[in-house]
Amino acid sequence: MPTQRPSAAFDPISPDLDLDALVEQTENFEYVTRISCDMIETQGLEAIEKIILLHVIIGGKPLVIEGFHHRLDEWTFTSGWLQDNHGKKYEQARNLSKQTNLTISIGHYLSNMSKLANQWNRTNYRDRDRQRLYLKDIDCPQVWHDKLREVIPPSLFYLNDSTGDVGGPGSVDEVNPHAPGLRKGRGVARAGDLMSCLPPTMRAENLMCYVGHEGTYTPAHREMCASLGQNLMVETSGTMDLDGKPTKPGSSIWFMTESSDRHLVSEYWLSTLGHDIEIEAHFAQINAWKSAPFKTYVVEQKVGDFILIPPLAPHQVWNRGTRTMKVAWNRTTVETLELALDEALPRARMVGRDEQYKNKAMVYFALDRYSNHLQHLNYQAQHVPNQHLILDLKYSPKVRQLQKDFRRLFALYTRILLSEALPHNPKEDKKIQYLPFDSNVTCSFCRCNIFNRFLTCPTCVVPLANGEEDTYDICLDCYAMGRSCKCISGYRWVEQFRWQALAEKHESWRQQIGTFEGGLTEKSSQPLHVQRQSMTKKSLAQVCQEQLKLRPFKDPSKPAPEPKLSKDADESLVNADGTVTPKKRKGQVIEKGHMRNHITNYPEPMWKLGICGCGRAYSYGSLFRAFDTKPLTVMEDPGWQCPHCQRICSCGKCRKLAGMEPFEPKGTVLGYDTRRVADPRSTESLVDFKQSNIEWVKKAGDDQPAGSETRRLSRRFDEAEAAKSQGAALDEAHYVDESGDTPMVNGSEENESLAAQATHGDIPIDPLLGGTPTNESSGHRPVTNGHHFLGDSTMSGEDDEPPHAFVAPAALMLDQRHLGGGFTKDANGIVFQYPDPTDPDPTVPQFAPEQVDQRLEPSNGADSSHKNKRRNSLQTDFLDPDEANKRYHQEQVKRSLAEAKRNNRYIIAEAALNGRSKYVNLKVDRGKLAHITSQAPSQTIQPPIRKPNNIIVQSDYPSPSSKNKAPPNPLKRVREERDDEFSTKRGKRKKSGSRLSLPEDIAKKLPKASKFREISSASEDEEVAIDETPADNQPPKPRQLPAYLARKSDIGDNEIPKELTAEPKQRPSRRKVTFLESAAARKPEAVNGRPGKRSRAVDDPAEANRRAKMRAMQWDHDDSLDEESDDEAPASSAPNVPMSVPKSIFVKGKKVRIAAGSPMKKSVVSNGAKPRHSIG
Repeated sequence: MPTQRPSAAFDPISPDLDLDALVEQTENFEYVTRISCDMIETQGLEAIEKIILLHVIIGGKPLVIEGFHHRLDEWTFTSGWLQDNHGKKYEQARNLSKQTNLTISIGHYLSNMSKLANQWNRTNYRDRDRQRLYLKDIDCPQVWHDKLREVIPPSLFYLNDSTGDVGGPGSVDEVNPHAPGLRKGRGVARAGDLMSCLPPTMRAENLMCYVGHEGTYTPAHREMCASLGQNLMVETSGTMDLDGKPTKPGSSIWFMTESSDRHLVSEYWLSTLGHDIEIEAHFAQINAWKSAPFKTYVVEQKVGDFILIPPLAPHQVWNRGTRTMKVAWNRTTVETLELALDEALPRARMVGRDEQYKNKAMVYFALDRYSNHLQHLNYQAQHVPNQHLILDLKYSPKVRQLQKDFRRLFALYTRILLSEALPHNPKEDKKIQYLPFDSNVTCSFCRCNIFNRFLTCPTCVVPLANGEEDTYDICLDCYAMGRSCKCISGYRWVEQFRWQALAEKHESWRQQIGTFEGGLTEKSSQPLHVQRQSMTKKSLAQVCQEQLKLRPFKDPSKPAPEPKLSKDADESLVNADGTVTPKKRKGQVIEKGHMRNHITNYPEPMWKLGICGCGRAYSYGSLFRAFDTKPLTVMEDPGWQCPHCQRICSCGKCRKLAGMEPFEPKGTVLGYDTRRVADPRSTESLVDFKQSNIEWVKKAGDDQPAGSETRRLSRRFDEAEAAKSQGAALDEAHYVDESGDTPMVNGSEENESLAAQATHGDIPIDPLLGGTPTNESSGHRPVTNGHHFLGDSTMSGEDDEPPHAFVAPAALMLDQRHLGGGFTKDANGIVFQYPDPTDPDPTVPQFAPEQVDQRLEPSNGADSSHKNKRRNSLQTDFLDPDEANKRYHQEQVKRSLAEAKRNNRYIIAEAALNGRSKYVNLKVDRGKLAHITSQAPSQTIQPPIRKPNNIIVQSDYPSPSSKNKAPPNPLKRVREERDDEFSTKRGKRKKSGSRLSLPEDIAKKLPKASKFREISSASEDEEVAIDETPADNQPPKPRQLPAYLARKSDIGDNEIPKELTAEPKQRPSRRKVTFLESAAARKPEAVNGRPGKRSRAVDDPAEANRRAKMRAMQWDHDDSLDEESDDEAPASSAPNVPMSVPKSIFVKGKKVRIAAGSPMKKSVVSNGAKPRHSIG
């Protein structure tokens, strides 16, 4: 595990924070420079692009463009629109309190945002159990994407593929999507976002939305792959929502830094706060920002504020109010690609962070697109007769800038190819496996994207359930560091591009650069094979090729051999009286293929050692932690000299030698535990990157996290100041000044702001929107030392007084048993509450009064320069808790030894505390040993499960058991009818709900339980039969009206069955049967259905029987309207007299006459309608 050190705890921001007062009263806090979006029209888009280039990308300072809310569609960018159109979409909300994900619909989240925000107040905002649900990294709706495209300048928008002007040099006619015909396209120019150069299937979708409430936050982090971050607040809550309910105004607080301070910020996070900013897991307290040795830029982002984040600049965000809705995306430029390959990717590789931007592939495809653009310009120049147009095509500012970017991308491409170059060997080249490039191959250890060559293990192949195989692929950088699978060696080479094709592309692009430079010269780039031969170091691929031969192959399917006891270990015997008799140490025999490590003097395998020409060997772990030397640095240099030869060895023996200057680590390494992100088959064979270098820092005498400023911080501070002194200017080798009048954004003086320098480019900016002007009349922000924020004690306020004292983290280190209040337990197990540096009497936990130490006396003099002022504050204003820490440590040791003594573990505990170990041979009787091994292990008591408290919002995602269920429909429960309950004669039918008196032989065959059906209101065919027996001693309930009678209007003539069931249980009367047969025979089309009407196929006998009973009920109802029933009348008594016909059998446009039947009154029937009235 990484070394346990004091680490700063998470301290939330109070809901009633006065941000203006905080910035005004904190010396190193400064507002972010703001400009208005109206400058796009007044000054032109080129002026805005130049400011962003100078101030943000090159200068490395944040910038805010305000006023976009006046241009956004007020009906689309609202929470109501999002809820109405995407409310049913499920997303993963981040529970920041529990560090878990919660599946929740967008509508459910938006509906409960008021509850989530109103739970916080000034008394409970530090409660760790309350929910902080952050809906982050969700896909941006396409409607929002289209609306933003109309508002944001094209060069700043997502996936911009050209910054050229409409109708500019190299433009061609294109199809007009808004009107018939053609229109002029954009001219040839560089892309605003190089991600657009990738094929659509390879692009990383980074246009995301963030919806948060009070108390949600984003920890301190950098933008991925050193890209340029852009964040627009599209909507916030006001004082009242659409329903008239009160809400809290929404905004976001940003704490930002400069790109030039990135190494200083990283070291401050590591050495002082005890966190690694690359992990992106710590939200720094306000007190930590106050005490930082660098400038902090603060901005309160409100609706319409468009924030641009510099590359590699750490920053963090805190959301306030009921609701904040932001849209964010990133842009990649040539400048950010250079930073990504130099810094961002190596850092991300160490911690195992995904590389989603495919930077190396982006270099290749951007070169290919730019090459086509330049060829198109040459083709147009050859066919244009006008000399003026030819000069415009070749030498326009945008074309020349494209050429400069093409040259910079070509240099990156050359670096990539040289790192993957292998010595020419036709026999070995044939063994390289070819896999066509699809951009989906990633390293199994660090998860970076692999552009071309990599190694794959043929042994560690896991078949998947879908028939595919999960291979173990490792990038060349990880394998050079000793990262691999358990096999360690035995890998095969794989390439995704034919090497010859890549080399031909390189030569073609090199010739193209020579064309627009006026020809190839000595200063031009050399061919690839010439550069390869002139390299003094081995390539990365060559290093991996050699390491494959040196490292042994270990079969993971075979059990690992048992570790052998060390030859130089102390072998002791325990006498009968308990005394220990040590044996004499035997001479050690070094095995073949092993050498002694110069640092530990312990023999190790030679493939794990860096061997110098002098014969000394250093382990790669010692070189990495003690001398800041990575394994690749040793492997790639054939003439590598060990630290002893460089006279910087810091081991115990070499420290005593004359002329030896022990090396001092330049930075802090806390360790990177990548087991949670790397493939489970992975291992680290050369360097254990989980280990820290704190022990080596202590040996160098620079471990002073609680004292004055460390030399590591001082060194980073000097580097940052040197970078700032260079200023931000357009280098002629890389940039073209289109206007010839550059708006200087960051001058040589430290406090020069954008407002003071923008006048050089005729770009007037409101002085109140600038940085820190020089006088009070231009918006000077006074710094008052005598007034402090949120109850800080007042001080003298004299001009020569240094900044407020800084309280060391280690002085307030807490025991894990006393966590509570604002304290939280860190992943490393040790936390501390960061004190307010402006408070002269910081609060110290009551359980450790011995930790309180006297404050050092502040220095009387203060240097006028900002640099010396900050340095003096760090050197003189720390508490010195060495004595307090020593006492606290002694007390903890006493408690541990006392507890171990009570548990008969004193010897083991004391040896562990002192770092000693012994191998002891104990003689135990066989019977006693069998008795001990047969005893059952003691049962461990499980801690009680803590019930979740303060849970306001839960997931509305349906459970897996209910996923396959149909949506609930209202069901109607109806008792099933039987054939014997119906009769065509009056008086034979029983009342609804009564039982029928049937013969005994029939009654025995019928089931005793009544049958009921649940009929859905949506469809009459969806029925569920339910058996139910009435309870004893209860009268039967009245039977409900059947569904087919309740919905009589739904029944038509087209549903009359052709015939009854084959053998009905109780045959209807002859007259009814004769009528059915006659009606079916005379009008078959009424049964089968006519065009334009829906007919039902009656295939089920039970369904046919049910419908026959339905007709019988209708006929019986019509017969009751007659005067008397004359079933017994002779059929020949009234020949050819119309009988009483039920209303339901009238056929449209026809009359139905039946020969036999009772006389009836004549009815006048209209064509296609029912009888209007009776005549007679």
